[in-house]
Amino acid sequence: MEDDLVVYYSYNLNWNLPKVTQNEAKEFLNQIPKEKLPLIFQKYAKECWENAVDVVISIGYPENKTALPKLYELFKDMNWPGALKSLEYLKSLEHHVNSVYLEDACFNAVEDKDLEWLYFLYEVSVQLNITMQDFNNTNLYRQMKTAYEEVTR
Repeated sequence: MEDDLVVYYSYNLNWNLPKVTQNEAKEFLNQIPKEKLPLIFQKYAKECWENAVDVVISIGYPENKTALPKLYELFKDMNWPGALKSLEYLKSLEHHVNSVYLEDACFNAVEDKDLEWLYFLYEVSVQLNITMQDFNNTNLYRQMKTAYEEVTR
């Protein structure tokens, strides 16, 4: 399957399009090879992200695991479309699964020097009951918590 076709249908997830178009896109995207799932989260298509999260949720874990990092990227701003829905879905996954993806997201946020993302990731860690003991690299957890504390002072 061509990446261009996946991208085309991902833009049809736009909440401003007719429901029929959105539903056809969801139906198509539910059938794509699982390694292509990250493509449904186009960088400049916030109006598509909520429906993209619906696709990821409908596929279910572990088939959707290639898209889980994209759910954690939505936590760069908890006000972004799909962020709260992602958090509710992640609460249904096993603790050790979330720990791995949260730690990876923290690593990326630290690399990007994105303090706002770290702030929101700490809020997510609290919601998912993930503590420093769940991290392999406890320094990442400390950096995430420090970013949170600096914002809340």
